[in-house]
Amino acid sequence: MAHPEGSQAIKVGVVLARQPDDLGEWLADGAAFEAAGADALWVDFAREPQLDPLALTAALAALTFRSLLVTTLPASEGPAIARTLDTIEQLSHGRLRILADAVPSGVLDEIAPGRDIFRRISGDPEVFEHVPEPDEPQRWVSMPSPDSRATWRETLRGAAEHGCSGLLVPAGPRLLDILRNPDDPGNRHDLQLAQG
Repeated sequence: MAHPEGSQAIKVGVVLARQPDDLGEWLADGAAFEAAGADALWVDFAREPQLDPLALTAALAALTFRSLLVTTLPASEGPAIARTLDTIEQLSHGRLRILADAVPSGVLDEIAPGRDIFRRISGDPEVFEHVPEPDEPQRWVSMPSPDSRATWRETLRGAAEHGCSGLLVPAGPRLLDILRNPDDPGNRHDLQLAQG
């Protein structure tokens, strides 16, 4: 992924749709964002989701190969979840991360010991902290989808200046286009047909 000149590389996390209408399209979107350079795919469902976030994360793990997979845990607890997390960890080749929003620490230690965790920073629901072992803490900030490439470049510059490690952006066609074609001024050369 291209970054503005002189700025540090800011990671991009794409927050996939919370209630997918079509699971095939949802999975295809995840794979497309990874191919476009997304560093992380977030499966962030409401506390009482219609669909199982771990099952969807396992499906993403089978379709993707590089992006981190950040997921919430279902409301139920117990050894079955620990086993499911172990399975997803193997499917993803170590890319699984847990979004530990509403999970008490004791429960988290029991079902997901030693896993990399993303936590919401207290007092700021739009900022998350990730502490990958043995690295320094990383700060990821939620933001709306950019409306243009110029806005995206400015957002990346601002994030770098403020010491952010990553941005969390909702999935959408405009973001996908910007990630795929970061330097295209809008002429969409990739869509032009060959003419004889």
